[in-house]
Amino acid sequence: MSAGKWLWTALWRYVVTALAGVGAVAWAVAAMDKGPVGAEWAMALRLELVLVPLLTVGTMLVIVPLARRRYEPPSGGPIKIRGGWMVLLVLVPALPLLLIAPHLFLILLATQLAYVTAVLPYSDARDTADVLRSLADPEVPAERRAAIARAVGTLRTRPVVEALMGAAVDQDPEVAEAALESLYGIWQRDGVVGEDLLLRLPEQGREQVRSLGVKVRSPW
Repeated sequence: MSAGKWLWTALWRYVVTALAGVGAVAWAVAAMDKGPVGAEWAMALRLELVLVPLLTVGTMLVIVPLARRRYEPPSGGPIKIRGGWMVLLVLVPALPLLLIAPHLFLILLATQLAYVTAVLPYSDARDTADVLRSLADPEVPAERRAAIARAVGTLRTRPVVEALMGAAVDQDPEVAEAALESLYGIWQRDGVVGEDLLLRLPEQGREQVRSLGVKVRSPW
């Protein structure tokens, strides 16, 4: 999926998610009898109608830089792409709502959580995870696995590095060499390598990493 298409998909999916939240509040207002509680929910609905466009703009400002990470699977947890948690930062200016209308803030929080965990398009990150599984599959031809090892070298998440570490000790020298090349490139760009990862390399690989001049960081 191209960056433009991914951003457009992310936008309309967010609008649909936000409208679902507005609809939930509107349903609550219609279901309640008029009174103090009903008046509070009616005020919440009016505030939400004002806040949703602002949240949409703020969320898209966060989503734009995430488009460059759409291929990077996260290290774990419910968030489907690396850095997706930043969508929640949009709610920081709305924190005063906890004092004024806490139920409204909880609805907005639920909307953002639903968006980042289930609605935000993550097919590219899922495809990368599938490719990483192919990298470790001995049934896949060595040429294909070597090509995968080189292709994922532009990504820097922990799952990618772990997959490359496994391929670096592959029995097929073509795959192992391609994986090592990608690892060297990642660590050279970062300027640092974890000592735990370095110790898992063969001695020749360790010497090559040291020759790159990258800093060795202790995992402790």
